[in-house]
Amino acid sequence: MKRLLVIFLTIITLAGCASMDRRHFVEDLGSPEKEELLRQRVEEFWSAFLKRDYKKVYEIFDPFFRARRSFQSYMNIAGIIRYHEFEIKNIKIEGNVAKVKMRVVYSVPKMKFKHLEFKVPKTSREFEETWLYIYDNWYKEFYLKSIDVRFTEY
Repeated sequence: MKRLLVIFLTIITLAGCASMDRRHFVEDLGSPEKEELLRQRVEEFWSAFLKRDYKKVYEIFDPFFRARRSFQSYMNIAGIIRYHEFEIKNIKIEGNVAKVKMRVVYSVPKMKFKHLEFKVPKTSREFEETWLYIYDNWYKEFYLKSIDVRFTEY
């Protein structure tokens, strides 16, 4: 009887672990659960920016970017812009690619570059960003619009 109970508990435990595995979302074309996971991930990403937790931000960028740029390399460009608030305006999921329309409030503190000095007061801006579902979670596609750089190919 004890052996049967141990086997039963093992099966229940394995079934519970399997239900927590999000790899099945790769085949999911856009269920509410997949969208909620994306919403949580976007919130996690932008909340980390607000807290200036650049390690967390870096971890949520797509693995193609992280494979080509080290955290130290990323830190050379991180932190210049200060983010104060964010809002998810709209989410559109097409398979494993999502477009997320965002509104952020940001500023740039007074900076000197050679003989030039500049700053940007708090400014609100809306834009669309791309998120990719890869293996078991959503990752923000790294895209530097000013020089049209991304590391993904799809």
